[in-house]
Amino acid sequence: SPIPMDELAGGRRRHADSPPLPDDMLAEILLLLPPEPIHLFRTSFVSKRWRGLVHDARFLRRFREFHGGTPPMLGFFNNHPRSPLFVPTSGGFAASTAAKMSHDDWWALHCRHGHALLQNRRTGAILVWDLVTGDQRHLPLPTRAQEWSCNGAVLCAAGHADHGDCRSCPFLVAYVFSRERNSVTSACTYSSETGVWSELTSIVLPFASVDVKPMALVGNTLYCLLDNYNILEFDLDNHRLGLAQKFPRDAIGSYHDHIVIMPTEDGRLGLAGVEGLNLHLWSLMASIDGLVTWTHERVIDLENFLAPEVVAATFNFWVEPIGFAEDAGVIFIYVHPSVYMIHLKSMQIEEVPEKGNYSSILPYTSFYAPGTAIVSNVVHFTLIWSAL
Repeated sequence: SPIPMDELAGGRRRHADSPPLPDDMLAEILLLLPPEPIHLFRTSFVSKRWRGLVHDARFLRRFREFHGGTPPMLGFFNNHPRSPLFVPTSGGFAASTAAKMSHDDWWALHCRHGHALLQNRRTGAILVWDLVTGDQRHLPLPTRAQEWSCNGAVLCAAGHADHGDCRSCPFLVAYVFSRERNSVTSACTYSSETGVWSELTSIVLPFASVDVKPMALVGNTLYCLLDNYNILEFDLDNHRLGLAQKFPRDAIGSYHDHIVIMPTEDGRLGLAGVEGLNLHLWSLMASIDGLVTWTHERVIDLENFLAPEVVAATFNFWVEPIGFAEDAGVIFIYVHPSVYMIHLKSMQIEEVPEKGNYSSILPYTSFYAPGTAIVSNVVHFTLIWSAL
């Protein structure tokens, strides 16, 4: 039978004369724990010795490397007013503060590498939030952006490469907004190092404004859907706005106007749409002569993966792509009232337990972050531990 964790720690050993495991051997065993934060969090309560091991920066770096440097997905934000703002997808994780936040007050804009970006719908103030540690940074709204339709993204500052540990590095917030009556769309960035917004860069886009669907980062360029289904590109290096190659309008129509933009595995701009029960994946490619076009990369027959009763439900409800988790390579598909996570590499499919109403969703991923903040801000962790 498995040895309980406290026996391994040497607190209550099975044999009084057997010595505790050396630290290096114990660390090798702890590397095998699943990557969800709850496991290292529980481990840290076994003893002071174990806590010291799992809080050690070298161990945490090895732990991230062992799990491929890809943080686990813990849940997602959902902006539909008749559903919870945050839906956990990982057992043992529930952001208690998010559970109390109201759709009347908050709108989720973006999630990346342990940070979530939200905007207060009443005041316009912007929040950068680490759900695992509870750390929050409140930013003022950029000048002249109060009345405009908007979108945004939170990113690591330039030069940061270890995306398994982004908490200690400076961050950048990109904010894009437009005003229909003067046909101008503008963008700016906020640096956590300087604490100020950059100067605006603008582009004239008649009869188009920023859409609220999730943005996509490819290289150092952000892409944002417009409400006329053009795609705005924000070059962060040169601080310049432009338009990406337009996606065919007839294809968008066949997807009932429900599309998701996303980065592809090989570092290009991609797009997903569903026609009937076929998931279509596209990418923006340059040909030998330099012509940039949208290329049909892959078609996935969802009927092979969805249960018969779900397939039957598609006669009454459209199948919609509503989100993409870049780190996990997971696309989210909605068939009312259920959300399904399709792992594009393994083609495994999981149903999200929480049924309801969903629109565009923003997946949240993060590794464990040691410290006392996790105890006070993620109350559910403590409740689970005390019940064991």
